[in-house]
Amino acid sequence: MLEALRELIFIMVGGLLIIALTILIMTLLTIFALVRSTKKAFRTTMDDTINPALNEFQATAQNIKGTSKFVSKKTISPIIQLLALLNGIGKGISFITNFGRKK
Repeated sequence: MLEALRELIFIMVGGLLIIALTILIMTLLTIFALVRSTKKAFRTTMDDTINPALNEFQATAQNIKGTSKFVSKKTISPIIQLLALLNGIGKGISFITNFGRKK
């Protein structure tokens, strides 16, 4: 009698282990499928939204860089040269006017 009960318990535990293993495998397969679909959705989002925005940002940055070079070359450099020339003329006049004076 006890041997039959023991055999019945082993069969029940074995059946429960098979059911638990099946549930575990199904859960792992579901997680794998979700990860793959999430990865595909992320890649689609990157290709459709983020990459074009990054390309547009890069083009804007290049445009700003070109504009700043143009402004620097056409506006700021001549002003700096003019100020340097005026400063040099002022130093020259100061040197000439103070040439004969003793300190």
